[in-house]
Amino acid sequence: MRIDVILDPATSPWEVRDLGLLAEQYGIGAVWNSNYPSSRDPFLNLAPLALASSRIRMGPLVVTAYELHPYKTAKALASLNELSKGRACLMLGGPTGVNAAMGMGTGRMVGRVRECAEVLKGVRPDRALNYPGKIFQVWGFRPDWATDAPPQVYVGANKPQMLRMAAQVADRVMLGDPTPPVLARALDTLGRELAAAGRRRADIAVSALIAWHVKGDRGASMAEARSQLALRGMLDPWYLESFLDPDEVALVDAKRESFFAAYKQGSASVPGVPDSVLDKLVDHLTLAGDPGAIDGHVERLKGFRAAGLDEVALKLHGDQAGAIRL
Repeated sequence: MRIDVILDPATSPWEVRDLGLLAEQYGIGAVWNSNYPSSRDPFLNLAPLALASSRIRMGPLVVTAYELHPYKTAKALASLNELSKGRACLMLGGPTGVNAAMGMGTGRMVGRVRECAEVLKGVRPDRALNYPGKIFQVWGFRPDWATDAPPQVYVGANKPQMLRMAAQVADRVMLGDPTPPVLARALDTLGRELAAAGRRRADIAVSALIAWHVKGDRGASMAEARSQLALRGMLDPWYLESFLDPDEVALVDAKRESFFAAYKQGSASVPGVPDSVLDKLVDHLTLAGDPGAIDGHVERLKGFRAAGLDEVALKLHGDQAGAIRL
């Protein structure tokens, strides 16, 4: 199973370069540059690594079909792919905090992501792209300089409609924060939709974002993991019902705003939510603890691999170089 890393959104271009080269040295498959409302441009941030590295793949995550017209996304991705000599990738997804920063709504999500993926997949150096989409149009786009191996286009998907669309258009799919039941359900849905689209399971790789909080100090690891819980599956009840009691699911759902306040404040406590529930969330939705926990995490990842996961993208926090070495 391929192991990728997702860098913190505050990482500078020079840090991306150095961390990417370290990851390349250790055999990591790809470096993903987080795209947050106040982060640097994710394409430009990867340019120094593209020029300095030789093997590792790289790309932005998540790029929404709201913030850029697919034509602009295609130009940026093709440019990064040229700089890296055919090692670029990109993860398309639905609405993120970028939408709020732009004052945009969240309508027509599946259609927007589909059309953006189709535009990105339709770019060729030897033929003009004319795309008459219902939402987006592109006319006469022919980058004759884009002659490297095409970039890998991921679609972020967890629920049936996005998985159905991804099965039809994506090179790869990325799930978010999977538990074994969530992974099994997603892979079952994806398998059916691939068959309906005339594709084989071998035609598409499946990755999953998993938060990595392992540190030398267990207390620091657990505090960091707790502070980030608002992002884990967005705490949707259908994620939580496989490992929380119904009353605990209802409590977390009712306290969702408190979880987001804790995330914004970097707080390890969530008012009104007992430690026992926070610990369950950390145990099931993240990889946390001290280095003594790594063997258990490896077994969990092997279980995901046995279930059908092809890649995992570990979201790093804090000391990212130390995390890569671990």
